[in-house]
Amino acid sequence: MLSLMRFSIKWFMLSLFILTMGNWLHWNGRSISEIVKITMAPLENHQFLASAQKWAGSLTQDAKKGILNKVNESVQSAGIATKEEEASPSERQKLKTLIRELSSSEADKE
Repeated sequence: MLSLMRFSIKWFMLSLFILTMGNWLHWNGRSISEIVKITMAPLENHQFLASAQKWAGSLTQDAKKGILNKVNESVQSAGIATKEEEASPSERQKLKTLIRELSSSEADKE
C-alpha cells in the first residue's frame, strides 16, 4: 500500500512538473503549451478522431444499458424474494387473532 502511494505521488509530481514547464518554457516567442495546442488543432477535425468518439459513445451507451439491465434484474429478484417471504392470507389471519388474544390477555391482567 505504501509503495502504491509513493508511485502515485511520484506520477503526480511528474505531471505537475511537466505542466508547469510547458507553460513556463518559451520557444520562438510561444510557450510549449501553445505550440502543442496549435499543432493538435488540425488533428481534432480528423476523421479518425470522429470515429473514435462515435465508438466511445456507443461503448458507453452499451455499458449504461448493461448496468440498467443488471439493476432491473436485481430489483426484480429482490421483489420476488419479498413476495416469497410474505405470509399467506390464512397465516396472516392466524397472526392477527394471536395478537388480539395476547393484547386482550394483557389488558385483562391490568
